[in-house]
Amino acid sequence: SGGERKRTAVGAELITNPQITFLDEPTSGLDTGAAYDVISVLKQLTQMNRSVLATIHQPSSEILHLFDQAIFLVEGQVAYQGSPHDIRAHFSKLDMICPEDYNPADFVLFCIQTHDDTRIEKVVTGWADKGEKREPLKAGGEEPLPAIPKRKGFCTELSALSIRELRNAFRDKGTLGARYGSTIFLTLIYGLVFFQIGNEDMEKGVLVTRDGYDAQSHAGALTMIGISCMFGVAQPLLLTFASERPVFIREYASNMYGTVPYFISKTAVELPVVFFQTLLTWLLAYFLMGMNGNFIIHVLGSYLISLAAASTALLAACIVSDAKQAMEAAPGLFVPQILFAGFFIKMESVPVFCRWLQYICSLKWGMNILLWNEFDSPNSPDVLEVNDVNEDHMWLYVAVLFGITFGFRTIAAIVLTRKAKAFYN
Repeated sequence: SGGERKRTAVGAELITNPQITFLDEPTSGLDTGAAYDVISVLKQLTQMNRSVLATIHQPSSEILHLFDQAIFLVEGQVAYQGSPHDIRAHFSKLDMICPEDYNPADFVLFCIQTHDDTRIEKVVTGWADKGEKREPLKAGGEEPLPAIPKRKGFCTELSALSIRELRNAFRDKGTLGARYGSTIFLTLIYGLVFFQIGNEDMEKGVLVTRDGYDAQSHAGALTMIGISCMFGVAQPLLLTFASERPVFIREYASNMYGTVPYFISKTAVELPVVFFQTLLTWLLAYFLMGMNGNFIIHVLGSYLISLAAASTALLAACIVSDAKQAMEAAPGLFVPQILFAGFFIKMESVPVFCRWLQYICSLKWGMNILLWNEFDSPNSPDVLEVNDVNEDHMWLYVAVLFGITFGFRTIAAIVLTRKAKAFYN
């Protein structure tokens, strides 16, 4: 409920035992009893050498008198500042009598909001002319102010964050179901369109009749799987992380945990989710399309494409402001990768000043692995040569994909840390 979320948000801010706590309407959305409990806890903090400042909306009399000081503002000027117990006496001197059965806070706010400018000026002037010297209000308690608390340690943070990420992943059954459901649906479409496209001996079958084997269509089917793995992982992450980012910024500013355990925990939960998504793709596509390469290498190669695409999406989600901007930026990030995958144009035909883009396009390096695995045989056509695939550079392709994956995540962590620091500084 809204009240539970409100109390959880307040409790989360108190975990690190802050010396000064600012709250914006902590009782809004709570019933009278829950609101009183929240303010009572905050009152206890002031007895432990803690300072609490809060804006509050329509407090009950019981809640109002828990405060040590109350400040009423009108048009940016102070109408009253002092103990809630002295509100009636002060406004009585201004010919504004608060009845005994009225809440003083409601009375003052009603007067301020309903009286004309002349009466409001009288209230402001009446407080200014009072001219009392205000001594700083000291927090109660005799205990010395404790040192700034340290975080619990890397392992503790990583464990707690990993458990939370795993729980959130399984709780969000709709997103998880849509992710795997769309993967099954699209792969079935690809499998039917490219049905047995890799079977060189099949010219006539139940679903399709062909004039002969077509190597270009065979490579095109493989390219579609690579593109599907890229978009199937990147798009969900762009949406989810952009919406989760404000939570990280708030918790990071509260010194609850660091950026490194946060990113490692997200990666640890993301790895098996992406792997099963890739495995599911190939369990359907491999047999429907009649592929010939090593099944495990196909899965691992596509897995690397997915991880690199996820890192690219993560970096984009850290840079932009919200989920809408992230989705608008997605075509600009991933569509150019299709151009450099080697299927549409050979790299030597691309203008020299554009060729450097291939080195940060994960789809190209992943497709090189998939094409090598599928067509590296004496009887295969010259697909590898046409697509600029060097059989001796397979480990280089793997290394580049790992570099993009971890490099982009490292940059994303740095960008997000800077944003979190700049947001509250």
